[in-house]
Amino acid sequence: MRRLLGRDSVFDIIRERRAARSPGRGAGAPGLNCLVVGADGRAYAIAWRLARDATVATIDAVPGNGGMALFARVVDIPADGDALEQHIASARIDLAIVGPDDLVASGLGDRLRRADIAVVAPSREAARVEWSKRFAKELMDEAGVPSAAWTAYPDAAAARIALEERDGPVVVKADGLARGKGVFVAGDREEALAALDSGALGKGAVLLEEPLAGDEASLQTLVDGETVVPLPPARDHKRAGDGDTGPNTGGMGAVSPTSVLPDDEARDVAEATVAPIARALARRGTPYRGVLYAGLMRTARGFAVLEYNARFGDPEAEVVLPRIEGDFAGLMRALGEGRLAEHVGASPPSFSDRAFVDVVVCAQGYPGAPRTGDRVEGLEELPEGVYAFHGATRRAPDGSVTTSGGRAIHVVAGGASVAEARTLAYEAAARIRFPGAFYRHDIAAREAVAVS
Repeated sequence: MRRLLGRDSVFDIIRERRAARSPGRGAGAPGLNCLVVGADGRAYAIAWRLARDATVATIDAVPGNGGMALFARVVDIPADGDALEQHIASARIDLAIVGPDDLVASGLGDRLRRADIAVVAPSREAARVEWSKRFAKELMDEAGVPSAAWTAYPDAAAARIALEERDGPVVVKADGLARGKGVFVAGDREEALAALDSGALGKGAVLLEEPLAGDEASLQTLVDGETVVPLPPARDHKRAGDGDTGPNTGGMGAVSPTSVLPDDEARDVAEATVAPIARALARRGTPYRGVLYAGLMRTARGFAVLEYNARFGDPEAEVVLPRIEGDFAGLMRALGEGRLAEHVGASPPSFSDRAFVDVVVCAQGYPGAPRTGDRVEGLEELPEGVYAFHGATRRAPDGSVTTSGGRAIHVVAGGASVAEARTLAYEAAARIRFPGAFYRHDIAAREAVAVS
């Protein structure tokens, strides 16, 4: 009993059961047993991509969503408790990929690594580049990474006082996690004060930043210590309304490739914006292992970093993962085991030239409190080559799919050009129906002209 109550006992049991080939699941076909932690469109995209690898035997999704049962076993257990650790043991999991920012920030990657499996998620300390905007800015200054001028304040009240002495455009940011909604681009002091009073920034520290002018792009990279492997760039669309109007959201759609950051420039941009951060974290004794996402602005002076995320982007994962060719699971396992440099040296990753566009069909009320529980129609009516990546859905007892959150369905289409993919995506989005459903009508509009 004393052993069972010990802090490390669960992980000892996991290692013993793996060594003994626990009978919790039959061996099945040769290959990896994979675990995807998350319930959104990003988790769906990760599991969907794993399902296309011959090296994968099984995929479990915790807690998953209403669509992932098509190709994964959806396991309805808490994603951050002892039940997850016990499931890793009984299911003989080899590879775990953690999606949500809050779980990465809580240190789930550290916890799962103690089970002696490959884990794609940085340590809690390395993940500070996302969960503390102040830390990220300090690290960028130390590493010489281009970024906007900034000042941090202990709370919103202190930031209000600072705004009394300045006017004009300013970016107001929550220091901590805010589910993609803790950034306000204010045109003047009045808008900045309204952002501080909104409550969306929480009660912690606040940053005021100089606005950067230019075009945004997203660069997701695989980082293992000082090894940095860029994935194809993408462009996200954050604002809720057409023409980049309305409130910030978690992302209304995305496109890859993007003319803002062409594929053939990704390596050089990663060397300037991600590699210095990887080296700085390694020097501090907290090396990064996982996906490091750089939100970028292409300015007149070159690329500057807006923010870092310590995991795959959402909706960027939905358009980038379909472009990764070859053994994605093997690439993720090498990253999770700290063998990325060796792996890519022997098997350099390759990426498709096809374009992908994601149009997110959202529930009424998003990005505020969304309407939920509505039956989703039209999922069986999508054109050839178009996928419905479920974001916020659940499966009803009668087998139907209902909405469970704001970004319900990601309509993902591929094509020989951005224009072709965009046309297919919008043709399909029009077929997804539920009360109050809405989406932006200008996702990838510029790219369709510039990249096609």
